[in-house]
Amino acid sequence: MKIFVLVSLFAVGYCHICLLSPPQRGTMTGINSPGAKDCILTTAPCGGRQPTRDATFYGRGENITVTFMKNLDHYNKTSPGKFVISLSEREGTTPKVLATVPDGGEPSLHIYTVKVRAPMEPPNTMHYLQVTYEPNNAQAPKTFYQCADVGFEPRNGSE
Repeated sequence: MKIFVLVSLFAVGYCHICLLSPPQRGTMTGINSPGAKDCILTTAPCGGRQPTRDATFYGRGENITVTFMKNLDHYNKTSPGKFVISLSEREGTTPKVLATVPDGGEPSLHIYTVKVRAPMEPPNTMHYLQVTYEPNNAQAPKTFYQCADVGFEPRNGSE
């Protein structure tokens, strides 16, 4: 019984969101297994991962498809949590919420795809796109973080 409790606590301590597209900062090692190390980030705003030189660029005002995975389920049926997609400049500004997705109790490794609209920011202004998992579960950390570095540029000769 003690081993079961210890294993259960170990599983709860790891969490559990991976950002697939645009690609998350860092690696995606082992993300096809529940509780993957690269999906456990609990430090705001980007899990403690620094910006990278590799950014994904989108056209200003373009539809963006954000794809993320609930790597380990922490569903709370009494008071379900949520996933939040937001965008912020790197200079520490407060992220602007682009979309919220309720945690409907989908199992570990469930893939979510959400369409959001790129802002009409000045061309080549760098931002980070952040996806958080807020499970609203006392047995899990309050929030899990992933970020991708993104920029916005004119498309098709406009501007």
